Amino acid sequence: MKEKIISVSFVIILFSFSLFFLCKEDTLFSDIERRKLKTKEYLQEDVVENLEEYLTDQFPLRNNFLSLNSIWNRYILGNNEDNLVYLKEDYIIEKMYPIEKESINHFIKKINEMITEDLQNNEPYYMIIPDKSYFLNEKDILKVNYEELKKELKENIKGKEIDIFDLLELEDYYKTDIHLKQNSYLKIIEKLGENFNFSQKKIEYKEKSFKEFKGSSAAKVPFSKKEELNYLTNEEIENVKVTHLEYKEGKVYEESLLTSFDSYNVFLRGPSSFIEIENNNIEEEKELVIFRDSFSSSLAPLLIPYYKKITLVDLRYINKEEMKKHLEIKNQDILFAYSINVLKNSFLLK
Repeated sequence: MKEKIISVSFVIILFSFSLFFLCKEDTLFSDIERRKLKTKEYLQEDVVENLEEYLTDQFPLRNNFLSLNSIWNRYILGNNEDNLVYLKEDYIIEKMYPIEKESINHFIKKINEMITEDLQNNEPYYMIIPDKSYFLNEKDILKVNYEELKKELKENIKGKEIDIFDLLELEDYYKTDIHLKQNSYLKIIEKLGENFNFSQKKIEYKEKSFKEFKGSSAAKVPFSKKEELNYLTNEEIENVKVTHLEYKEGKVYEESLLTSFDSYNVFLRGPSSFIEIENNNIEEEKELVIFRDSFSSSLAPLLIPYYKKITLVDLRYINKEEMKKHLEIKNQDILFAYSINVLKNSFLLK
């Protein structure tokens, strides 16, 4: 009798779960993992192959279980690292260690190919932005050996280095996001001017603030706090022409995106393969091309007062052949500006 009750109970539970999955609306996006989840459309492609992934992604109370697991690992078991992030005084620090040698070599190769094949008549510079772990001294945190990395890049990249490491500190970064705060780039502008032959201007900005910001790292740590995202604007910035290859015309600050799943996309609308910013208030025909990742989305607006035209190229989304259809390399200033995240995942560069 006992075995019969157990068998019937199992069948009822199995049937209930099956009915639940058939009736419930699919969850499309995981805020915690910041990715799209597998839906019934994915299941229809191949039920046998894709069923396990679908059920895992659509499991009831999935986010709650992920949060509980993180709480257990970090606060009960006392693990310093969880979800590939560390915590230091409310700063969420994503683990970048290790960076594979193959990825570093590929990064150097892609930069050098661009320099030797397309920038022979220019004087290109490169700038590496460290991650937050660079500013930590704790021995129990695994982090990139930046001194060795900088040495290797300097010895092998054919462009000139702009070293900004000494200009930065942990407080220059968001607590819940990998990016630098926009204000932090103001001290980098002077260093760029020394290399690109312009003097930093005394510019009046109006600072706008979004107080509900939670960055891309926040979902990996339960109970992470909201912080402020500030951005600097003025009449000159608001009157430039911004053109995206994907979206056509846009704005420097897309304020409607502040309440999207990634508020950082307020800067130049987030990921975009090719952007041109034209400033008709500048008489001098001075232009800048930045080969970049998402960090330069908040840097570029602060360079508007110095250039007639700024072109942003993200080689993760556009290859060199397609880029050449839209960009004529002449006598522009050239900057390769990349965070350590790209060096870790350099095979994304096309």
